[in-house]
Amino acid sequence: MTLTNWGGNVAIAAEGGWTRITSLEQLESMLTREEGTVRVLGSRFTYPAQLRCPDGTRGILLDLPGRGAGELRGENLYVTGDTLLEDVWRAFGRRGLEPAACPPVITSQTVAGALATGTHAQGLSGGTFSDCVAAVELMDGSGTLHRLTPADAEFDAAVLNLGCLGVVVGLELRGRPAQELHCARFTVAEDSLPERYAAWNRESVAAKSWWFTEHQVTHTWIVHDDNWTPTGCETQTGADLDHIVTRTRCQLMADIGDGRGRTPAAQTLEKFLSATGSTGTLHGIFKNGIPAPQLNMEIAVALDVVPAAYAGLKELLRGSPYKLHYPVILRTTGPAHGHLSPTQAAPATYFGFVSYMSATGSVTAARPLFDDIQRLLYGLGGRPHWGKYFTPELLPASNTGGFHRFRQALRTFDPHRRFENDTFYRTLGLSPARPGTDKPPPLSRLRLPEQRTETRPTAPTRHRG
Repeated sequence: MTLTNWGGNVAIAAEGGWTRITSLEQLESMLTREEGTVRVLGSRFTYPAQLRCPDGTRGILLDLPGRGAGELRGENLYVTGDTLLEDVWRAFGRRGLEPAACPPVITSQTVAGALATGTHAQGLSGGTFSDCVAAVELMDGSGTLHRLTPADAEFDAAVLNLGCLGVVVGLELRGRPAQELHCARFTVAEDSLPERYAAWNRESVAAKSWWFTEHQVTHTWIVHDDNWTPTGCETQTGADLDHIVTRTRCQLMADIGDGRGRTPAAQTLEKFLSATGSTGTLHGIFKNGIPAPQLNMEIAVALDVVPAAYAGLKELLRGSPYKLHYPVILRTTGPAHGHLSPTQAAPATYFGFVSYMSATGSVTAARPLFDDIQRLLYGLGGRPHWGKYFTPELLPASNTGGFHRFRQALRTFDPHRRFENDTFYRTLGLSPARPGTDKPPPLSRLRLPEQRTETRPTAPTRHRG
């Protein structure tokens, strides 16, 4: 059968153009005995242009023994790379633990896919899902298995690898005791955003804001450990958020042809209705995402640049003939592992933008606005979220710190370019390999002495869907 993206609306690999991998032995045999490029596909939430398998590229879909089960040792959990994030939180939760990283809102992606694209959440004490990674097991293009830890020079390439270094077959994740937290929700005038946004983050465990640009208000969730006290604008309750959400849903449904509000796109706004405070773990509070076919882009800028980004976006969005379907999302993280991480050295704020596909499956006309936003935020030092929409040619050379170190790791792990990806290669300033050119020298064997093959989970548990 043809393999599609998660939404079923974009073909990723043609029938006969992809392989389900059910063992490490099968994967090693494929990589050592077959020729041509390969692409690991996972849950296929990444922007489709970065996943599509062109002619001559074989898709790989992992279905390894023990998927979704995990093996808990103390506070650490070993899982296969194709395990879903929701199964990671479930495995930890049975012991009263949680991963030592703030959860993303969509947890139906694989752990390997979350690493590959730098999946992040919010909170200055964390950066990305890689915060909880104690070890990565990766099979390179020659079939060699590596186990990398933070002590290894290649670790920061492996934890944000774009799928270009090899196949992540296993991960060891650090846990911590699950913490009960409080979430305060409030809506204020939009101009409070540049004035108070940094303070909301510094004074809390995690903060997330939604900027309803059409209605000039900002809705914010502050997650805290009972030590946060609202001041100033946070105590005001002048905005009628339910009315704003209802109007926003009506505009969305009219635009995408969803008159009855039954599509996932319309349902994404329902979490804002009757917004009140709550108590729970980070996972319980933030796991509210509803996947919907969309054009989705995130650009990260330094936290102290948020006021300038706000001012520029306010002018751009008001003057554009194109409209967004969802409030602009703001999520701030601390520094994160990864040579390609947008938050390597300092806290950064991801601005998120969404334009939903129509009920008939067509992309809306807002793409020119997304490129205008990139030009604006890249001009402020912004960097893209690698798993979402971005235009490689718009990223200035001045914003490519860490690229040279990632290219060095790529030459080490995949000198024969088995995992070549046109979108990412263009972004990294690499030209595609040309047929007939001389191959690089053979890959040196970097197999580390400690192997985990004998301790991989063997229970045949699988996640349905």
